[in-house]
Amino acid sequence: MFAEHMRKKAKPLGIDIHVTLTEDLTFPPHTLPDFVISRQRDHLLSEKFEKLHIPVFNRSRVSEICNDKHNTHRFLDGLPLMKTEFPEPGNSYIPIAISFPLVVKPAFGHGGDRVALVENQRQLDAALSAIDPQPAIIQESASEAGKDLRVYVLFGRIVAAVMRTAQNGIVSNYKRGGNVELHTLTAAEKELAQAVIDRFAERGAPLSFAGIDLIYHNATPVVNEVEDVVGSRMLYKVSDIDVLDLYIREIAKRLFDHSA
Repeated sequence: MFAEHMRKKAKPLGIDIHVTLTEDLTFPPHTLPDFVISRQRDHLLSEKFEKLHIPVFNRSRVSEICNDKHNTHRFLDGLPLMKTEFPEPGNSYIPIAISFPLVVKPAFGHGGDRVALVENQRQLDAALSAIDPQPAIIQESASEAGKDLRVYVLFGRIVAAVMRTAQNGIVSNYKRGGNVELHTLTAAEKELAQAVIDRFAERGAPLSFAGIDLIYHNATPVVNEVEDVVGSRMLYKVSDIDVLDLYIREIAKRLFDHSA
């Protein structure tokens, strides 16, 4: 859906979008593209294009930060975050500064994969075993577990927000059956999302098209994750915002001086 919609919206702008799978890529490419819209999560692959002086959206630095939850947490240090610990793979782990219930996630996971709410050490061991040998993160559970807010960002500007609520458990992802609703940001939510946007911009990794996920602890928004390869289906479901049309027009304006 993403690629076809982008191709359709790019055509009136005189831009041809071609879809290439990562396994079909060669370096240097036979034909150099004018730009790359990256929908894969290997920052080293994006970096190869950048070394050929090809603009990549999002940049490799964004991919490197967002697709490793260890990196994300450290990068956003100083902003409101849940208390987090980083166990070493392959070993039993006893939490040091946080207490049950806890949320366990793969550091490289996406879409709610192997996310678990654990109530005791036995459940923690089982959750970590399901992730091993990949690295994991352990976080204190937010008081409003199962609810999160996806804030859509387009070239540093907030364009929309969608509230996601889990039907069962704590995984609220749309593809996993989460309920979705267009949401008007409160002042606190907007301020926190903007702080994330500013952090990326100030440190040389501006967000082109991304999702900032906020969760709620004691009635206060907290940063959960930042999604680099952000989906758009749920935004189309709940609104008339054609975010992919906006995306390609912004790229065209920046690279080819096309009018928005």
